[in-house]
Amino acid sequence: MVEGHTLPERDRRLSAATPAPGLLETMLGVGARAPWLARHLERLVASAATLGLRPTPGPAAAAAVEAALADGAGPARRVRLIAPPGGPVQVECRVEPSLASLAPAAAAATSRGGWDPDDRRAEHKITDRARHDEARRLALQAGADFALLLDQDGRLGEACVANAFCVVDGELVTAPPLGLLPGLARAEIIRRHPVREEALPESAWRAAEEVFLTNALRGVVPITDIDGVPVGDGSVGPVARALAAELAAERGVGPAG
Repeated sequence: MVEGHTLPERDRRLSAATPAPGLLETMLGVGARAPWLARHLERLVASAATLGLRPTPGPAAAAAVEAALADGAGPARRVRLIAPPGGPVQVECRVEPSLASLAPAAAAATSRGGWDPDDRRAEHKITDRARHDEARRLALQAGADFALLLDQDGRLGEACVANAFCVVDGELVTAPPLGLLPGLARAEIIRRHPVREEALPESAWRAAEEVFLTNALRGVVPITDIDGVPVGDGSVGPVARALAAELAAERGVGPAG
C-alpha cells in the first residue's frame, strides 16, 4: 500500500479561472490503422469543448495519426496523440510487439486518497497526469505493476492508467465516472455486458473473485495480487480471460501469446 496525494480544494473542480490543460489520447495501432481512432477523437473533441481548449482538435488530429501509421510497421504500436492548448497536435508512435498478445497477469498496490470523486478535471485525459504518475511510481517502488486509486474511505475508483473492474458474486462492478476517466475499453464492456456502477467499499473489493483493469491500449489486464495478497485464488479468472479475448477480437489484436 502506498500513500495517496490529495489535490488542494482549489484544484478539485473546473472553473473559468482554471487554465485550459492540454489533452492526450493513447491508442493501439495495428498495421496502418488505429482501430478505435474515431472513438478517441470523439472523446478528445468533447473534452476540448468542455475545458475550453482552442483550437478544437478534429480532422487535423485524425490526419496526424493516420500519417504516423501509414507505413504499417510492426505488429502493434503505441500511439500517443497530444493536443496542447493553442498549438498543433503532436503524435508519438512506438512499436510494441507485446501489444499484439493478451496482457499477462499483474500485481497492484493501493493508493489511499489517490482518487478524488470531486476532481472534475480527472474525467478528461489531460496532459497533467502528475498525480497518476506519482501513484504508479510508488507502486513500482513497492514491487507492483499498477496503482489502484482509492478515495480517503478506501473505496475503489480507478487505476493509475486504467479503469478498474471487480467481479463480486458473479456480477461485474466498476466505479461511476466521477473524478475518473470514462475509458473506451470500459465503455465497450458496459455496452456488451450488464455492469453495476458503484464505488465498492474496501471490504467488498478486497473480497472480489476477480479484479482486472481495462484501457484502450492493453485491453484487459488481470490483477491477481493486491498489496501482496492474492485476488481470489491468485490466478486469472474466467471473466477477465473471456473479456480479454472479446476486446482483442474487437480491436483486431492477434491471439494470446
